[in-house]
Amino acid sequence: MTRQPFSPQFPAFFVSADWSKDTRKRSVHVADLSARRIRRPESNEWTLEALLRLAAELAQRGPVLVGIDAALGVPAGYWDEVQTRDWGVQRRPANFIDWLSRLDSAHEFFEPVDDPARWRVDRPFFRVPGRKGGLSDFKNRFGDGFLRTIDERTGAKPLFAVSGIPGTVGSGTRALWKEMIPFLAGKREFAVWPFEGDLADLHARHQIVLAETYPGLAYAAALAADLPVSQLKVAKTKRDIRRHACMELAASRWVRHFGVDLGDLEPVRNNEDAFDSHLTAAAVLRCGLEGRALCDREWIDNQAGGAMLLAGPVDPRLQARSLAARQPTFVRLSNEPATHPALAVQKVKPSAYRVASVRRSSVQPKSTAPAGIHEYRCPIPGCSKVFMNTRGGWDAHVASRRMHPDWRPDLTNPEDRKRMFRVNYRDWFQ
Repeated sequence: MTRQPFSPQFPAFFVSADWSKDTRKRSVHVADLSARRIRRPESNEWTLEALLRLAAELAQRGPVLVGIDAALGVPAGYWDEVQTRDWGVQRRPANFIDWLSRLDSAHEFFEPVDDPARWRVDRPFFRVPGRKGGLSDFKNRFGDGFLRTIDERTGAKPLFAVSGIPGTVGSGTRALWKEMIPFLAGKREFAVWPFEGDLADLHARHQIVLAETYPGLAYAAALAADLPVSQLKVAKTKRDIRRHACMELAASRWVRHFGVDLGDLEPVRNNEDAFDSHLTAAAVLRCGLEGRALCDREWIDNQAGGAMLLAGPVDPRLQARSLAARQPTFVRLSNEPATHPALAVQKVKPSAYRVASVRRSSVQPKSTAPAGIHEYRCPIPGCSKVFMNTRGGWDAHVASRRMHPDWRPDLTNPEDRKRMFRVNYRDWFQ
């Protein structure tokens, strides 16, 4: 993996925001590209104003790209309806941002409707009725079903749906738009990609650029061995899966190659909102370090639909995979519960153990053990520990940071160190 020089599209900082209608559920992480690290700034409530204030502070040291997990754009069918409205003496909106800047955040535009018959272009947000065909009654109004091309490819939900089905994005999108309108009305210090230009051009003219992100793209971009890659489905609501994803990220080749400081992963393991914002920050940081474009042009609509960062490094045309389907094999201790089916494996009988052919970066010393005695050498580079005939005691040995100060210093929890050992050196148990 060769480090490429930063492209003009890459800023000094990337601010990743997982958005929600509830400001207390929003989560933010910052990726510092030159320092190769990710950190989580402290705040009790993240508003757009607070997010832009953070970006302005960072902008004193270089350009800032702010990625927000909410829709910046509208479907083509809806945009056609907007264009055919009678705008009177006003010119038709040139693009989504031009149109959004004309809305009133206090207008009934943002009040959702429950009945498809009451849906209007100037009142587009809706709650899905709890009956069969409730969503279809809304989606059938347009041929695209309220989906942008990128929404359809990534499996995202209709951006105007605020509730009634799992995974709705409308409430967070609605909240973001309402907060953006006052900033768009006057002189502002930021630009919005892609409606106001290419990333490289915008960074040349503005210190702060806003863009749309989608965690469904970020998971694969952060965790894949190589890019480009297909999407990766992650059951982020399950703590065991989040925990495992964090372990994979910390052990990934690109993180080790570039010496990336991932910051404190405990909040990421414990909270799905923090998980999304961190993985997105990691994915963009990786693209910056590897010199990869953040979005392919075929996924960009600079008039209505907008674009998503990471569409390109993660190809939306490819069939998505599941994190559970690509999990490495874990060997579980007999007294350790399998807390999630994806983490459970078959037990291996001690009688079936043989001396493992361990991958090492250097040649192993020749065994001096008597005939009939099996040696199990600790596979961590630089460790001279040898277990004789049995691997008993490996867990305490691996869990000790004192024994291996240079191996995974970011993992301070003994259980995390043991689990990561199983991931990195699973052949050792066979």
